[in-house]
Amino acid sequence: MDRARRIACIVGFAALLPGVLYAQQPWSIGARAHYGYLWPHHSDMLILVEGHAGAAELFMEREVKGDRPWHRAYGNPRYGVAVIFTRLANPDHIGWCAGLMPYLTLPLLHGDHCSFGLRTAWGVGYVAKRFDRHDNTRQIAIGSRINTAIQLMPEVRYHIAGADVHAGIALDHWSNGSFKQPNLGLNFVSLSLGASIALGKGRVGPVPEGARGIDSTSFERPEREFLVVCSGGISEDGRPINGQRSVFVLSGEAGWRKGRKGSLACGVDIFNKGDLATTDDALNDAPRVALTQVGVQGGGSLLAGRGELLFRMGVYVITPAPDDAPVYQRFGVRYRCGKHLLAGVSLKTHFAAADHWEFGIGYRWD
Repeated sequence: MDRARRIACIVGFAALLPGVLYAQQPWSIGARAHYGYLWPHHSDMLILVEGHAGAAELFMEREVKGDRPWHRAYGNPRYGVAVIFTRLANPDHIGWCAGLMPYLTLPLLHGDHCSFGLRTAWGVGYVAKRFDRHDNTRQIAIGSRINTAIQLMPEVRYHIAGADVHAGIALDHWSNGSFKQPNLGLNFVSLSLGASIALGKGRVGPVPEGARGIDSTSFERPEREFLVVCSGGISEDGRPINGQRSVFVLSGEAGWRKGRKGSLACGVDIFNKGDLATTDDALNDAPRVALTQVGVQGGGSLLAGRGELLFRMGVYVITPAPDDAPVYQRFGVRYRCGKHLLAGVSLKTHFAAADHWEFGIGYRWD
């Protein structure tokens, strides 16, 4: 194991250790093996695919306290942190990749011993070999070493006497959100199998309806909600030497809660993207207001008290120049900070390729 890999392992163990030592609630620790391949989501990515790859993951997690209505609705979600390491079967042009990701696992179906849920993880990632126009021109996926690491993993969990067996299908994504080109992103699709063991007396079981300990004053989403969000970010489009440009976004949405776990929403987005001027020569000297796009979008969210995990699909109805795709997607998180204020972070994409980050604040009303 080379020096860089040893450092990555030490950092991973250091990140996991404090929670094990100082947690007041029972924790579980576990390991998971992945086996899959680098998904060539764009035809240009085929030159980086050299075979199947494995990955190793360590994780630490515990159940929520069970004192919120949304805890009970999901049958007590788990939260934790995971460290993943893989080489993606391409040591010459990608090298090794690692991710340190806090996560939340939401049980969607659960029984006495078996459950099916969705793990969503979002943290920091590292790619050892980035694009270099002199030494590594085949690395057309990532232009930076420090990136965002995201994981989506549906998993089945079976509980046996203080231990859990896990099996899932994972999508791990490394991207800088088009902060620096190239940024097609790395997508590792894998099957996974792992196990974890509880360090305490056992799991905190789901709290029955009306039981003591449920906080009846905790936040619950209204049946209908309206919101306006102002966001900003940085992106770079076209060639890696074009430079970074600002992005401003104004979004308006109407949403409807469906039970305690989910909601549906639709709305309008207005994007003002400086990097559009680099994609069409006719826009080189255009005023900034001419670089404005309008889209209509809709989608759903998984609700978690004041927070939500959101997914939106949109289509451009006005654009001064063709973008990478006629449709766009948005993945992100939002948190309601008070009666009317909210904050959020989202990644806007054109299918599997990132377009830009959105860091926003907003106002909501019923």
